[in-house]
Amino acid sequence: MNDSIYKIFQQKYLPYITAYFAKFSLKLILYTCRFRVDGLEQFHQIASKKKCILMLWHNRLALVAEILYRYAPQFLYAAFVSNSRDGKSLDVLAKSYSIGKTIRVPHNAKHKALRKMINHLKYSKEIVIVTPDGPKGPRYEVKPGIAVAAKESKACIVPLTWSSTKFWQLNTWDKMILPKPFSTIVVSLGTPIKLSREDKQDLETESHYLKTVLSNLEKCTCQQVDTWPN
Repeated sequence: MNDSIYKIFQQKYLPYITAYFAKFSLKLILYTCRFRVDGLEQFHQIASKKKCILMLWHNRLALVAEILYRYAPQFLYAAFVSNSRDGKSLDVLAKSYSIGKTIRVPHNAKHKALRKMINHLKYSKEIVIVTPDGPKGPRYEVKPGIAVAAKESKACIVPLTWSSTKFWQLNTWDKMILPKPFSTIVVSLGTPIKLSREDKQDLETESHYLKTVLSNLEKCTCQQVDTWPN
C-alpha cells in the first residue's frame, strides 16, 4: 500500500513540486542579478519574419525560460521533452510560462522526434528550442538532427548562450551551471545561421560547423563576464 502511494506521489505530484520549487528559487536568485543581453534586436527582427530554432548547450538550459520571458515575450516557444520522469518536471516548468509549451517525445525514438520537430517547424509559428547535445550527451557535441530539421523546414538557427560572474556547477553529465545571487549575467544571441538543402556538405561537416559557432559564442560570452567591472 505504501509503495503504491509513493509511486502515485512520484508520478503525479513530485514533478509539480520540483518544477515550481525550481522556478521560485531561480526567480529569487535572478531578482538579485544584473543582466546584459547582446544580439536581442537582431533576434527580434529575424524571429518576427522567419521560422527559427534556438540552439543552446544543455548546461545552459536552466535560464532559457526566464531569459525569453523577460526579453522576447512577444513570441511563442516550444521545447521537445522526453517522456521520462525528469521530462515531466521540465514539461510542467515550461508550461508555467505563458509563452512556453512542450512536445513530449519518446526518449528512445530519435527518428520520430526528428519528424515531429520538422513538422512543427513547418506548420506552426512557434520558435523551437533545441539542445543539440541533449538529452544525455556527449556534452558539447552537436547531433545531426538539428541540421536536418533546419534544412527540411527552411528554419534559421539562432545560437544562444549565457554566462555569469559567479555560478554553481552541478555534478551532472552536462555540468549544468546556475548563477549565484548578486552576480552579473551576460546573454548572447548570435548571428542567425541558414542551412540550405542545396548545400552539398555532409551532416557531419554541418554539425561540426554548428558546434564551432556555438562554442565560439560561449567563449566570447565568458570572456565578457571575466572582464566585467566589479
